Amino acid sequence: MREQQDKQGFTLVEIVIVAAVIGLLAALAAPLFSQARTSSVAHTCKNNLRQMEYAKQLAATELHWKETDGPGSIGNPFYRDTCSSYLKGATRPECPTGAACFYNGINQPATCQSGIASHVLR
Repeated sequence: MREQQDKQGFTLVEIVIVAAVIGLLAALAAPLFSQARTSSVAHTCKNNLRQMEYAKQLAATELHWKETDGPGSIGNPFYRDTCSSYLKGATRPECPTGAACFYNGINQPATCQSGIASHVLR
């Protein structure tokens, strides 16, 4: 008299189907996460360059620098430290990739030395 059997657990077919669906979703999501990370790094670098540019312009305005002044005319460490003093923490930011960022001259935008095309202040 086994008219009604209790079903206990999952069948192998059900487990394989669930695993396949999870694998498919993971395969679709992985490239999106990679693109999001790359985009985030580029935006962070651009934001750092923008902050450096604002700090340089503030220093130039307050200290009456000429348009021709820059690292060569003021002295590289002094120029860098003076510009950095207008940033939070008074330190020059770095690119999230680990590359150095430079203030450059008054008429030149700050640059990132990562060599990645999307890390350019425009």
